[in-house]
Amino acid sequence: MDTLPIVWQYVILGTIALGATLVGLWLYNRREKRRKHALELMRMMDQWSLDWFAGLYADYAVGDYSGLASRIKEVVQAVRSDEAMVAKLGEVAKKVAAYYASNDATKAAELTAILRAGNGKPQAAP
Repeated sequence: MDTLPIVWQYVILGTIALGATLVGLWLYNRREKRRKHALELMRMMDQWSLDWFAGLYADYAVGDYSGLASRIKEVVQAVRSDEAMVAKLGEVAKKVAAYYASNDATKAAELTAILRAGNGKPQAAP
């Protein structure tokens, strides 16, 4: 660099600084987009009664990685229990059934037939 004129040295250093700033901003914006997307997923999971996953997305979105790790541990311990898993899936099934009842009559009829049969195999609708 001693052979370059001082003006060119400043131009090169300024260009490097500008490039580093632009790369830093680009990386920061990518991270923020991921976090905003995680918040959207959190809201959707919460609407469908998937509280476990909503909490995971919330912890990720705010950058609480220790909370995220402990919540993952809670979810893994809970799903090992049949009662907890059935209870959680029961809440989700109610939401899905309500959605079908208001939006898709064919699927609602299939669910009704399954529930009337009581054995998990659908019967013909009356």
